Amino acid sequence: MAKYARILGTGSYLPKQQVSNEQIEKMVSNFDPDRAGMPFPEWVEKVTGISTRCFVEDEDTELMAAQACQRALDAAGMRASDIHFIIVSSFTPTRDIPNLACSIGHLIGADKVGGFPLNTACAGFVYALSMAYALIKSEIYSNILVVSAETLSRVVNYGDPSTAVLFGDGAGAAVLQASEEAGICSPPYLASDFSDHISLKNADAVHPGKRIEKQGKTYLPRDTIHMPGGPHVLKRAVNGMAEALLKALEQSPYELEDLDVIIPHQANLRIADGLITKLGVPKEKVCRVIRKIGNTSGASVAISLDMIIRGQVDEIKINRGDHVGLTAIAGGYSAGSIVFKY
Repeated sequence: MAKYARILGTGSYLPKQQVSNEQIEKMVSNFDPDRAGMPFPEWVEKVTGISTRCFVEDEDTELMAAQACQRALDAAGMRASDIHFIIVSSFTPTRDIPNLACSIGHLIGADKVGGFPLNTACAGFVYALSMAYALIKSEIYSNILVVSAETLSRVVNYGDPSTAVLFGDGAGAAVLQASEEAGICSPPYLASDFSDHISLKNADAVHPGKRIEKQGKTYLPRDTIHMPGGPHVLKRAVNGMAEALLKALEQSPYELEDLDVIIPHQANLRIADGLITKLGVPKEKVCRVIRKIGNTSGASVAISLDMIIRGQVDEIKINRGDHVGLTAIAGGYSAGSIVFKY
């Protein structure tokens, strides 16, 4: 049996269009500066920690995912033909059929490779890594490509300023390989607990019979994300990610103090700061890049990991041999954490 599932290379893709708080103010309705007590851009940064996010222009979910995958393959020194299986996390595909794994495989030149998509929203990349770990440990496959991609700008409710300011688009990927050294050495922690604090309904349930035309293709109009949970979401996110990481550590040979870097889902800067307090860890160990990328849901952990590895996060580095903890919580609620030696 394979001892480890080792991360050989990572990649990410952010759309070219950067949207500032000043720009998104023009898209948002129902904001009351008098009630907020400050101008819109200042309010956004205060309550979310976000100053910019990236929105697609001519890109879509599949294209972003393929770009991230190719960069991960290049970093791993591998070709698409070396991949045995593809796992994709997303809830914003352009099409449900062909499924995302099939579409992305075609785009990168891995047409014959099997794969499947999964949807655990913001916990998507952690869940996808966990499935790859299981397939490698069971010796079904040796080289697996994992990618998470979301086009959230197309499911944002711009009439709700409290949620419209959060989300951005992007993709992140990793190549995993069976290895006798380093890597994911213990089972991940995965959990779920039903809640409708965050929801996104199926398009045909919301807009039956309606169709929209775009770039010569026909689509159902999408519903938008609803987040009525308010303060409950923030508290649940902090507690859920802390618990998931500690549970994953219990199943590993490592302790909390052994971790060199902790990468939580980039949901909101206040949530990341709350996690630091909850865990009692130095803030220098915890990734906080939401200021530049916004909340990219399941892709955020993957993008953050790649940014750190590529030296794009000034205050945090990951070197070979470092111990890393990934933790995420999503609408549902789905929670997951995985610990590995890079």
